[in-house]
Amino acid sequence: MTGLDLVGHVPPCPSCGAPSPGSTLVCLVCGSVLDEPAHANHFTRLGIDPLVPFDAADAEARYIRLSRALHPDHHGGTDADSQFAAVELSAKLNEAYTTLLDEQRRHEYLLSLLDPDALEKHKTLAPDFLMEAMELSEELEDARTRGCRATIERIASLAKDEIDERMKNVTMACRHTMERIAAQQAHGNGAGGVPSRPLTLWNTDKIATLLHQARVYRRILRDTQR
Repeated sequence: MTGLDLVGHVPPCPSCGAPSPGSTLVCLVCGSVLDEPAHANHFTRLGIDPLVPFDAADAEARYIRLSRALHPDHHGGTDADSQFAAVELSAKLNEAYTTLLDEQRRHEYLLSLLDPDALEKHKTLAPDFLMEAMELSEELEDARTRGCRATIERIASLAKDEIDERMKNVTMACRHTMERIAAQQAHGNGAGGVPSRPLTLWNTDKIATLLHQARVYRRILRDTQR
């Protein structure tokens, strides 16, 4: 079972029958504009498996190829509805690409597919974390006032390390969650025929908390660059 099966697979092209059209927006085999299924999302639009480590160069190549396939020049001989659909789907493609290209937005979007309310439900951070972040911000502000470049650079390095650590943990937690969802889909109910606890909610509280913490450190990092 692939990652796309977890968040919406890419169905065969209804026009040419290609089993792997490459996107839910347009068939890259025959060029037909597609009617997106209800489960379509940014990953299926770019044909990217969320279980595979994100490759920015690959995403860019897919984006360029899909942009060309959806360009109005390729649909000049088609009816007005198809041309309008191509323009509309181009906007969806642009949104998908800009969202997935940004590390924070990509993981927040993936979390929204796994558990739509997770970020809102778990936005309250621990007092100890907030106190540490506030003290770091105050130290940064003092360093900027005094023009202490060494302190500013140290805080920037610390913020980057904290962000990297949290995003590494987010990536692992998302992968484990999706693998557990796949296992549930493959095996169905738990022991004795009793339905298993919905695994779509497994670990999403941890993922949401890590993402909110990463946002705090990203704000501090931006402040070091002002």
